[in-house]
Amino acid sequence: MEKARIQAYGFGLILVLLVASGALAYTLRYLKVEPDSMADFERIPLQKDQWQGTQILFSEATYEVLNATETTMRTYSSGGDLMPVLFIGYFEDQKYGSQIHSPRHCLPGSGWGILSHRQEKIEVNGRILPINYVIIGAKESRQLMYYWFETRSGTITGEFALKFNLFLNALFMKPTDAAFIRLTVNIRPGASIKAGEEVLHEFLTDFLTQIENSLPFSSI
Repeated sequence: MEKARIQAYGFGLILVLLVASGALAYTLRYLKVEPDSMADFERIPLQKDQWQGTQILFSEATYEVLNATETTMRTYSSGGDLMPVLFIGYFEDQKYGSQIHSPRHCLPGSGWGILSHRQEKIEVNGRILPINYVIIGAKESRQLMYYWFETRSGTITGEFALKFNLFLNALFMKPTDAAFIRLTVNIRPGASIKAGEEVLHEFLTDFLTQIENSLPFSSI
C-alpha cells in the first residue's frame, strides 16, 4: 500500500513538472513583450571631430540572412591608413528565428579564419568595457576585431551567456531584444597589431557613448 502511494505521488509530481515545463516553453516561445523603443542609429554621427564616416549598404540577400530589425555599417577615416569599420545589428526579438549570428559561426563560411580569440576588458573613458578580442585572416589579409553584445542586462561577451540572458528575460516577461556590436580594422602585411588596437581605442573613446545611446538599453 505504501509503495503504491509513493508511486502515485511520484507520478503526480512528474505530471506537475511536465505541465509546468509545457507552460514555460509556451511562454518563452509565444508570449512577446514589446520594447518601449527601437534602435536609432541616426544618433551615431558620420562626422565627428577628425572622423569622417561612410555608410555601407548590404545586398537584399544579406539583410535577409541577418534578419535583424535594424542595422548599420560604416567605415570611418581620421586621415590615417587604418580605417575602423563599425557594424551594429539590433534584434527586437530573438525568439522567432531572428537570433544574433555569432562571428564564430559566420566567419568560416565567408572565407575568414579565426587566428586568435580571447576575452578582454579594456578601459574606455574611465570605464571598463568587456570585449571579444579576435584576429581573423583570409589568405594574406588580417583584421583585428572587437565584438560584444548589449542586452537589457548590460554588456555580454559570451554566446552562451547571451542565450542564458535571453532565457531569463523571457522568463521574467521582459523584452528579449539585444544588439551585436562589431569593430574591425585591417592590418597591413608586416604591420603591428598594436597600431590596430590604438585606432580602435581612439574610435571607441570618441564614439562609445553615441553607440550605446543609439540602443534602447542606455536608459535602463
